[in-house]
Amino acid sequence: MQQIHWPAILKFDQDDELMYLANHQDWLSFICANQYAVCFQDQLIDSCGDIYLIEKPLAETTSAEKSVAQLPHLVKQPQSINVLQMLSLVRQYGQFQGHCCSAKIVFTTIAQGIATVAELEQLY
Repeated sequence: MQQIHWPAILKFDQDDELMYLANHQDWLSFICANQYAVCFQDQLIDSCGDIYLIEKPLAETTSAEKSVAQLPHLVKQPQSINVLQMLSLVRQYGQFQGHCCSAKIVFTTIAQGIATVAELEQLY
């Protein structure tokens, strides 16, 4: 697996919802429970701004291999997210959560933006 800088967030495709993931264990818990529900356009964004797409493994051919589920892989993308893009995501998430002052959300680093998502999750 790639070197993910935790904490991170999941950005769901076609949705303003974000999910805070404090560490690798949170990722494993989420993906084990939801591996068939994730979309290949969903993204994991880490504290350094690196973006990873969730790649589902190819179907196995033997019956023994079919009996053991394989977790999706995270594929690092060449582009990363910048603070302004992250600010837009977090503000949209704040509106999605029903925060009336989400336009006032500010931060200067990706890590602060991820921490803001964690705080917003705790409020509701």
